Amino acid sequence: MTIFHFFLAIYKKFTYTIYNRQKINIYERYKRTMNRKIILLLSSCILLLFCSYFHHLSSVHPHILPESEHTFYDPFYSDILKSRDFSTLIVSILADEDDLYSEETGIISTHYLLRGRESEREIRLCVYDKDGTPLVSQGAGIRLSGATSRNALRKSFRIIAREEYDSVAPRFTYDFWDTRRTLDGSNHPIREYRSFVLHSMRYAMDATGIHNSVGYTLARQAGIKDASPTVPAAVYLNGVYQGAYFIMPAKNDHALCELYHIQDPKDIEIVTVFEQEKTGQQPNPEVLEKYLEFVHFVQTSDVNQPEVIAQIEKQLDVHQCLQYYAVNLLLANGDWMDNNLRVWRCKDNGLPYQDHRWRFFLYDLDWIGSFPDLVTLNFQQATMSNEYYNLLPSLLKNPKWLVEFKEILSTMQEDAFYAENIEAVFASEEAKMGLEASYDLESEAFYSYRLYSVNSKPLTDEDLLTLEDRAQMVEDFKSHMLQAPALINECIATYFP
Repeated sequence: MTIFHFFLAIYKKFTYTIYNRQKINIYERYKRTMNRKIILLLSSCILLLFCSYFHHLSSVHPHILPESEHTFYDPFYSDILKSRDFSTLIVSILADEDDLYSEETGIISTHYLLRGRESEREIRLCVYDKDGTPLVSQGAGIRLSGATSRNALRKSFRIIAREEYDSVAPRFTYDFWDTRRTLDGSNHPIREYRSFVLHSMRYAMDATGIHNSVGYTLARQAGIKDASPTVPAAVYLNGVYQGAYFIMPAKNDHALCELYHIQDPKDIEIVTVFEQEKTGQQPNPEVLEKYLEFVHFVQTSDVNQPEVIAQIEKQLDVHQCLQYYAVNLLLANGDWMDNNLRVWRCKDNGLPYQDHRWRFFLYDLDWIGSFPDLVTLNFQQATMSNEYYNLLPSLLKNPKWLVEFKEILSTMQEDAFYAENIEAVFASEEAKMGLEASYDLESEAFYSYRLYSVNSKPLTDEDLLTLEDRAQMVEDFKSHMLQAPALINECIATYFP
């Protein structure tokens, strides 16, 4: 081998080594690059899955509030949560003190008979679950709710969402009542609504705190589709405990639109028949006149004539009317025929419930579970007296409708008003509200609002309720509810054999 070949061999070996090292370095760089890309891709996928999951949560539970500029600080939050343990939702209302208590403009202190927008005041509304998790945080309006109960020292309230109060949240979207759906057959979830009611627990009407919730639950089970759902809450105004309340949907034209999928509130006519007698005002006199004309027609006509039957069925949802009377009788309602009578109808748009027929509201169940002797008197009045614009006695003169009424009563007893189910409903509603109602009775709120009405006689210390008193009231209430079906059956056997 020549010197030339020797150096050539060394050169080739040297360059080959460099080439291989370069290949190795390139491969290593490539491998590292690919590893980084794979890690980045996997991280992106995990992040995408994470975001998708929480997007799903927010769509299923739209009430879970994100951290955003829209949420606002509740200065009373910490003090409320530290004050005690909770078993219900917590409603914290922030309002101008003058709007509540001013002698000239306060809706609580003086202007309890104001109605409409004149009586509405702006608030900030916060709702938390029992552990303090925010559920609702938005601007809203507040009014008093009720008729003569506006005189009560412990008020009920209607809470209204409007764009002028909160442009980001012009409607309520948190479903307090667990997936409400429309009743027009479409079964659409009600994702937005304009208002709801905070109904107070009051002495002496509903000192148990469960009269309404028991009544509405039994009514829904008995087939009253629009019977209001209820959920208990502890209510605070500017950090001051107001007492045990329950939250329920409003029952006005907008609420009817939401419930029955009606597009235009102007298509709805609604009237509380005895509003003038109760408050001195009748907001819808034209609607009342139309309804009373129909009542007069039914009461003065032969309901067995085909043309009369056709007219009645054209203007009245007869089955729903018979249900309304039946459920009030089985609830042993002591405050309905001559007081809480509200009817509505919608323009005929060729759709379910939009057929221009009168229908009845079931509402204000504070006085259900009346004394046994009152159950019999109620039945006699409901089925035999034309007083108070009562339709039922005339309808029952038609044998077909009488049979239907008796069948409705029987079916309701089979579906809801039997002893085991009544016991179960009481146990369920007491489990939801019992602790809060008991806390209320021992709180300063009860001592401050122990009068039912500003016109009633002040209670003495001996009149104050104890926890034992409430427990006895619940048992008495349940006992009356358990007795009511048998009493109604006795009345049917006696008067309509």
